[in-house]
Amino acid sequence: MRDTLPTPRLILRRLRPEDAPALHELFSDPETHTIGTGPVASLAGTEEWIARRSAFHAETGLVWYGVWLRDGGPLVGNCGIFAGRTGRAEPEIGYEVRRSYQGRGLAAEAARAVLGECDGVGIARVWATVRPRNAASLAVAARLGLVHAYTRTDERGELLYLSRPRPHGTQALTTPGSS
Repeated sequence: MRDTLPTPRLILRRLRPEDAPALHELFSDPETHTIGTGPVASLAGTEEWIARRSAFHAETGLVWYGVWLRDGGPLVGNCGIFAGRTGRAEPEIGYEVRRSYQGRGLAAEAARAVLGECDGVGIARVWATVRPRNAASLAVAARLGLVHAYTRTDERGELLYLSRPRPHGTQALTTPGSS
């Protein structure tokens, strides 16, 4: 995957260690970072997160991007691909936009660019896992053409697994966690 992806309004660039302070502004904001266990308490935690994503990139070629406005504005979000709950062969897409920039279609625009990059490197299926209460993320997933495949329950409740229908001619892989 390429290190930089331009879109009409955005520049997606692979996150670097020096991006940690800007990313931490998003990760420490309880109104923005509502995924996982919630806001990240320390800058060191955000630095470790970037380091893990960088190591994963070195190992797999999959990229996690910072999302900036093309006009030179601040970091407004992040978006990328990771092994997640579905594994490396069928990775997960994730996206997050700073609360003050939500509702403008930026998450969908960034995620479309990442999905296009996945198509370009031959990833046949990409998943998203979303909590049913996360209406904004579900709306983005729908705009991306992701459809509900199945639901699992974990310690935090129901989790919806969504994916794009496989392109014609690609082989189906087993449902993650099935035998």
